[in-house]
Amino acid sequence: MKRNFYKHILIACIAATFAYNKTSAQGCVAVRLMGGINPISTSGYTLPKGEFQVGASYRHFHSWRHFVGTEEQKQRQTSGGGFDANGKERGNAVNIYSHAVDLNISYGLTDRLQLNVAIPYVHNERSQVLTPDSGDKYRYSVYAQGLGDIRVSAGYWIFDPQTSTNGNLMVGLGIKTNSGSHSVKDMAPQADGSVKNVMMDQAIQPGDGGVGFSLELQGFKKVYQNVYGFVNGYYLFNPRESNGSFKSAPTVVKDKQGNVLGIMTGYNVYASPDQYFARAGFMGGVGKMKNLMLSIAGRFEGIPAYDALGGNVAYRRPGYVVAVEGGVSYRIGKHSIGVFIPYNFIKNRVQSAADIASQNLQNSVITDESKKVHVQGDAAFADYSININYAYRIGKIFNKKTANLFGSTSSPVK
Repeated sequence: MKRNFYKHILIACIAATFAYNKTSAQGCVAVRLMGGINPISTSGYTLPKGEFQVGASYRHFHSWRHFVGTEEQKQRQTSGGGFDANGKERGNAVNIYSHAVDLNISYGLTDRLQLNVAIPYVHNERSQVLTPDSGDKYRYSVYAQGLGDIRVSAGYWIFDPQTSTNGNLMVGLGIKTNSGSHSVKDMAPQADGSVKNVMMDQAIQPGDGGVGFSLELQGFKKVYQNVYGFVNGYYLFNPRESNGSFKSAPTVVKDKQGNVLGIMTGYNVYASPDQYFARAGFMGGVGKMKNLMLSIAGRFEGIPAYDALGGNVAYRRPGYVVAVEGGVSYRIGKHSIGVFIPYNFIKNRVQSAADIASQNLQNSVITDESKKVHVQGDAAFADYSININYAYRIGKIFNKKTANLFGSTSSPVK
C-alpha cells in the first residue's frame, strides 16, 4: 500500500515538472512566456475525464549582460553612461526587469485527452541611457504592462495511462492568440530635451501581434527505482511576418565613402517571430519525504533568425540560451508547488535577417575579400530566472449531484 502511494506521488510530481512547460524570456531576445499546466493526481499522472485543475505561474528575470554572438560586451557595464557624482564612469547597458503571471486552467475531456488554457499578465521595465544634445548622460526607464497572448492547447497521451505507469508520451497542439498588445507606448525623454509618447521596444511588449500554433511533446520514463527521466518542448510557428508596430525610420546603408547603397525598408517594423523550447532531465524523491522531489535538467530555448513559415522582412533580435536548471516540487493533498531556477551558461545573439541584409549590401561593392564586413547586432541576456508554479485539483464540477439540483440527471431532449 505504502509502495503504491509513493509511486503515485512520484508520478504526480513528474506531472508537476510538466506544469513548468514554458520559456523564460531572455531580455532583448523576446522569448515570451508559454504557460500551461498538466494534471497532478494522487491516483496517477493524468487528468481524469471531467476533472478540472487550476493554477498560477510566476516568472521574474533581470537581463543586463550584452552579447554579440557568444562574446560578452563587458564594456557596456562600465562605459558609455556618463559619470556619477564621484567621477566614476557608468555603463550604458540596457536593463530589462520582467514580471509575468499566468493563470492556468486544465480540463480532462477524456482520461487521455486534456484541454489547457493559459492567460498571462506581464509587467516589464526597460532601463536605458540617454545621450542628450547638451548636458550629462543619464538613465531613465519606460514600462509596458497588461494582458499577454492567451494560449489554448490540447494534449493526448499516446499510451493507455491505466497500463503505462512507468512511462508515457504526450503529443499536443496549441493555438497562441494575439490578445496581448504589441504596440504599447510610454513617455520617454528625447535628446533635444522634449518628452514624447513613443513605441516601446518589442522585448517588453505584452504580445507579439501574431496568431500562431505550436507543436508540443512531453514524456517521462522510469530509469531506476524512484528516479525518472523526463523531456518536454515545443516549437511555436508564427506565420505573420510583421505586427506593423513602428520601430524606427528605414535604415540607410552607406559605404565607407558615404555613398548610399540602399534603403532597408521593411526592417523598421517589428516581427512576429517563431520561438522554440526544449528541456530534458531527471528527478527523484528525497529520502523518506514522499511528497518532495528534486530535479535537474538541461534547457535550450530561443528565437530563430528566420521563421519556418511566412516572410522574414521585419526586425527581431534572434538568439538562444543553453541553461542548467535545478528544481524542487512539493505536493500535499490537492495542492502542489514547484520552484525552478535555470542558469544560462551559454548566451548567443545570432545574426538576424536585418544584419545579413545590411552586410550583403555593404559587401556588394567590396571586391577584396579581406575587407568585407561582418554585421551582427547585440542583445541583453539574463543570467538566470526565477520560476514558481502552483496548482490545485478541483475534481469534477459537473456530476450526478450537480444535475440533481436541476431536477434531472438526463437530457430533456430526445
